[in-house]
Amino acid sequence: MATLDVIAQLDWNPRYAGTSHEDATARAMGFRGALLPGVFVYGHAMRLAVREWGLDWLSRGTAQVRFRRPVYAGDPLRVECAATGPDRPVTVRNTATDEVVLDGSFGLAEPAAPPALPLLATLDPRLVLAAGAVPVGLHLGAAETILDQPHVAQSLAEFHETETIYADHGLIHSGCLIRKTMGDALGNLTLPMPVIFAGLTVHNLAPAPVGARYRTSARITRAWEARGKHFFETDEWLLASGRPVARHIRQNLYAMDIP
Repeated sequence: MATLDVIAQLDWNPRYAGTSHEDATARAMGFRGALLPGVFVYGHAMRLAVREWGLDWLSRGTAQVRFRRPVYAGDPLRVECAATGPDRPVTVRNTATDEVVLDGSFGLAEPAAPPALPLLATLDPRLVLAAGAVPVGLHLGAAETILDQPHVAQSLAEFHETETIYADHGLIHSGCLIRKTMGDALGNLTLPMPVIFAGLTVHNLAPAPVGARYRTSARITRAWEARGKHFFETDEWLLASGRPVARHIRQNLYAMDIP
């Protein structure tokens, strides 16, 4: 069993204003304070996959995770990942409460060929979504963005990343890629509340180089309600200078019924 102990850290960023990652908004949503972004929790877990497989995981690694409990700045976390097997179970546990905050698995797979990927402009105006009224099948647009060295360095700092593989090879952190596709997809929509990241499947297709031109092709694939909580799923493909480098299938909590 491979393990890693970390302390959750959340540095203020102006883009967190109005999201669950700032105190005022999170408390209005019923939390005790600002939530650590789910992608940061994933980033801590991912270190064990990178330590095990290195560039191979950044080229063809897979992950499937669910976020089980909120994580706050200062929470002590322990990541545990099985040491053998093709798909290795992983958990992140809050050691102060003994609660599992993330579970899932990591593995390797041959990259799948993408379908035809429409490259559209971001919806303008944004589509306003109401609870229970999500247009399944809708394609979401995005602008092309260069992820340059200052952007990547800032992202690594926000993740409090300690692995050197990204700087050593001029590559972009998988968590940064997830934030890119998530921001691109959600940039098309106006939602009833700040979205909460509920789950994620990752397929790495190729290493993602610093300085390439990145663009997301995304589609809403399903929507559902469970115990008064409303979710939708997006299938997001990220292209680097026209080449697919990652696929993210993400579950989003976007509305909750008020009792």
